Parts: sequence; C-alpha cells; structure tokens
Amino acid sequence: MDDSLRDQPLGLDADDDRLPWLESADDAPSSDGSAGKIMGFILLGLVGLSIVLAAIYWLGGDGAAPDGDGSLIAAPQGDYKVRPKDKQEQRVEGTGDASFAVSQGEQPQGQLVDAAGAPPPPGSALVQLGAYTSETSALTGWSTLSQRHEVLSGLNRRIVEATVDGGTVFRLSAVLDSPASADSVCGQLKKAGQNCLVVR
Repeated sequence: MDDSLRDQPLGLDADDDRLPWLESADDAPSSDGSAGKIMGFILLGLVGLSIVLAAIYWLGGDGAAPDGDGSLIAAPQGDYKVRPKDKQEQRVEGTGDASFAVSQGEQPQGQLVDAAGAPPPPGSALVQLGAYTSETSALTGWSTLSQRHEVLSGLNRRIVEATVDGGTVFRLSAVLDSPASADSVCGQLKKAGQNCLVVR
C-alpha cells in the first residue's frame, strides 16, 4: 500500500457523517422547550373551555339568585273549609263509608249515571236508531253511526234501558230540538239506508 494513502485520515469522526442511531443517549437534543409548549396549549384550552361554559351559564338564565327572605307563608284568616248551604250537597249516597266496607272485605256496588239517559228537554224529539243488548254496544253503535252519517255529528245521544219481551235492551236515540228537525234527520238517514224512528 502506498505510504501517502496510509497517512491520510479516513474522516469517520466528522460530524457530517455521524449516524444518529449510534449516538449515546446523553448526546440527544433536549425536549424541554416542546414540553413547555404542550403544557401551555393545554392550559390555554382549559381557560377557553371555562369561558365557553361560563357564557352558556349566564346566557341560559339571568344569573340572578331567586328573591326570598325565608319567611313562612301565613295562612289566610277564617275557615278554609266551609259547609255547603244546600243540605243535599252535604251527604252523597254511597260515599263516606266505602273505604270501611272495602277494608272489611266487602265489594260495594257503585252505579254510574249516564247523562245521556236523562229525559230530553221539553219540546224536543228523538230519532231512535236501534236497540242493543248492552250499553257498551249502544255506545259503540253511536260512534259508528255518527261517523258514517254526517247528519248525526254534533247531536246529543240518549241511551235508555228498556224491557222488551222479557229481555233487556238499550235503545239508542239522537236528541233533536224539535219534531220537525227529527223528521228531517230521520228522512236523511232513511235515504242513506239507515233505519230510524221518530219518537215525539
């Protein structure tokens, strides 16, 4: 080998050609600056979130505390329970002792009064639409007929229990303000194929 080449340095110790994965951990660049930036961004984000939440809270309500001095509400002077003037209102049949009867194992029989079974007003007339085996079926019949025939919509109904040939039936009728109106309604129903009977 030539002596001139032997004396030339190889240049392996130059900083340009150093391989980073062969460097020691002590020579690694410090990351203190980047960690400080990350912490700064986190703190800035928390402050921004706090501002947004505070704005939502104050915009959602007036922010004022409810007024009140903590005092008790005084009861009004005088009796708060007043006995009815009408004696018939003081006692209703079937009330007052039902809970005691039930606690003794009894089953009190209640009866609901249908306002539709009340007598029609004076001067009015009825258009009987049918007779049913139960009040429930009569109510269903009224709902069906009033939807099928527009002339019945808006009219009052009347359901009356009656005995026919030893059996119980429930007669369904429409209440009209006059016999002439009843004749007109029944005539329209018959033209539509619905049987009816005017009862004066």
